[in-house]
Amino acid sequence: MTPNLFRPMRLWAPAVCLAALGLPGVSSAHSLLLSCKPAADQMVRCVGGFSDGSDAAGMAVAVKAYDERVIAKGTLGGDSSWSFRKPEGEYFVRLEDGGEHATEVDHTDVKP
Repeated sequence: MTPNLFRPMRLWAPAVCLAALGLPGVSSAHSLLLSCKPAADQMVRCVGGFSDGSDAAGMAVAVKAYDERVIAKGTLGGDSSWSFRKPEGEYFVRLEDGGEHATEVDHTDVKP
């Protein structure tokens, strides 16, 4: 009678497959966050970052009208913040890293 050399593999194969399927979720488990609040003198201050706690300094940010017209644009500073003069009418703020991450804040969500 010959020993079954593949028996250990049969036991480990499902566990290895499940672990491999879970890895892509772990590597991209963070998302981009943006918070905007009213500031003094009709300004709005936005702060960005990632859900894993890393900062978003240097990322592109833009204030846009609903027709996608750019009202103002800039980059987050060293403290991951950026301020702009509050525009008249409806607008939203879009933060993006130039790759797969982007987030928006609508003017109705800019609250103290």
